[in-house]
Amino acid sequence: MNKRMAAVLMLAGLGCGEGAAANKDTIVAYGRENNSGTYMYFKEHVLGNADFAADVMTLPGTAAVIQAVSQDRGSIGYGGIGYVKGVRPLKVKKDAAAPGIEPSLENVVNGTYPISRFLYFYTSGAPEGATKHFIDWTRSPAGQKVCSDVGYYPLPEKDRVGDPGPSPAGKATITMKGSDTMVILGQRWAEYYMRANPDITIQITGGGSGTGIAALINGATNICQASRPMKPKEKEQVKEKQGKDAVEFAVAMDGLAVFVHESSPLQEISLDQLKAIYTGKAKSWSGLAKP
Repeated sequence: MNKRMAAVLMLAGLGCGEGAAANKDTIVAYGRENNSGTYMYFKEHVLGNADFAADVMTLPGTAAVIQAVSQDRGSIGYGGIGYVKGVRPLKVKKDAAAPGIEPSLENVVNGTYPISRFLYFYTSGAPEGATKHFIDWTRSPAGQKVCSDVGYYPLPEKDRVGDPGPSPAGKATITMKGSDTMVILGQRWAEYYMRANPDITIQITGGGSGTGIAALINGATNICQASRPMKPKEKEQVKEKQGKDAVEFAVAMDGLAVFVHESSPLQEISLDQLKAIYTGKAKSWSGLAKP
């Protein structure tokens, strides 16, 4: 049985999830697919670019990881803070000597939470017209309020922009593709923006940061949503194919939450412990090295 099928059966109550739940000491680790910016960020910043263990259950989207962990008492997962409902986020310790830090707004914005990150829009060349107005609006007080209202973390004050004023005259369609972590936020932004600017249509699809970046490289989207920075090679590909530089806009912040089943006694975890779990060195909760 492959990892995807096992995870699907677990979610349906038909397979390995019941056995994993029965043995609460066995660590069942859930994560994202390798096309995800969240996967890439976790691999780089938590695993130090080491490989994930073969038995980590990979699921297509943070919502699926949340659902799996909420049904499996011996499990652990990670994902964007905006999705964390029905599970319990852990405090994260930078190292054994450091205190556990909650993924709160204050701790993410001030950088004390160890796995904080920006969320990005990318465009091919400097955006113009409705696309520029929409991006400016998301980074304005009105757009950042929407960000807060739906459970994401707004930009620090110094990174925001002022009110962009009225949108350009005429009808326009803006396409956005990419990060599944950002889909909910993008949809809410689009709803509020289109309500105030009825001549503008915004179309949003997910698929992962890698999907959005590929679409930007190929000229198939106006805006790429990414939960990780674009790599230099990817930016070079945009330049080669589109003849324009990739332009980056930080639009929100995110605490990459680490979460467990609500019944778990675990309250905090260190980055070294996370690495041990997701690289396969720690297989049981009782055997997990103390921070």
